[in-house]
Amino acid sequence: MFDFSPSPEQELVLEKVRRLMDELVYPNEQYARAHKGLPPEILKPLQARVREEGLWCPHMPKEAGGLGMGFVTLGLMSEYLGRSPIASRIFNTAAPDTGNMELLWLAGSPEQKERYLKPLMAAEVRSFFAMTEPEVSGADPTTLQTTAVQDGDSWVINGHKWFATGATGAAFGIVLAVTDPDAPVHNRVSAFVFDADTPGFELVREIPVMGELAEGGHGELRFTNMRVPGSNMLGQRGEGFKLAQLRLGPGRITHCMRWLGMSQRALEMMVDYALKRQTRGRARAE
Repeated sequence: MFDFSPSPEQELVLEKVRRLMDELVYPNEQYARAHKGLPPEILKPLQARVREEGLWCPHMPKEAGGLGMGFVTLGLMSEYLGRSPIASRIFNTAAPDTGNMELLWLAGSPEQKERYLKPLMAAEVRSFFAMTEPEVSGADPTTLQTTAVQDGDSWVINGHKWFATGATGAAFGIVLAVTDPDAPVHNRVSAFVFDADTPGFELVREIPVMGELAEGGHGELRFTNMRVPGSNMLGQRGEGFKLAQLRLGPGRITHCMRWLGMSQRALEMMVDYALKRQTRGRARAE
């Protein structure tokens, strides 16, 4: 059985995270706005402080500009970051940017890394991931209907996506589309990275959800004859399903850990309230 107890090195990182949550994160929650997060004038200095503390992009390799401590460290950190809706953005570990960083590092060409990964890791831009579709099961990427048809040196993409987290205001996205409909089911889809201002791409709306304070909302998207160069394919043709799983696997860990942190904080708030709130001369806890 794998031992997830923090190593001495990881414990030092977690102690820093706990301190910065108290110092930087909780006091600034009051300034967050739904679907907009923190104003840049508040967010940027906080991010700069995290960089100074050596906690920036902890999951990414050192050669990419990250901390180089891997997914277990990120998972352990996420349990504390999940206690606040603004924390992951301050530490540059927010979804979907974290997964897109990993994907660009694993499968991106040198040009794609320079154009997309570098500014993403610097928190100069945000991104989104367009996989889920309203017409099919969002949990089964083998059923996708969005298509990418080759036309000379380009690909023409048509389709409908939704719940693309962070799409509003993002600089670029990664979209999964069927390039080989007659191939084996796990080899039909390819991934493409594209600029958000590409003609033929439309952000239809932000889908309303409860309690959302992160930037960019959750977008419904349309692709209508969106043309991208062949160089925009991420990885190899037919690798879309594989790349999606490489990207989503670590994300499932961090999502779970963030929810554990949020649940723990909610429990603490409930206990605190029950001890302080007086009803008929007695504390609720009694």
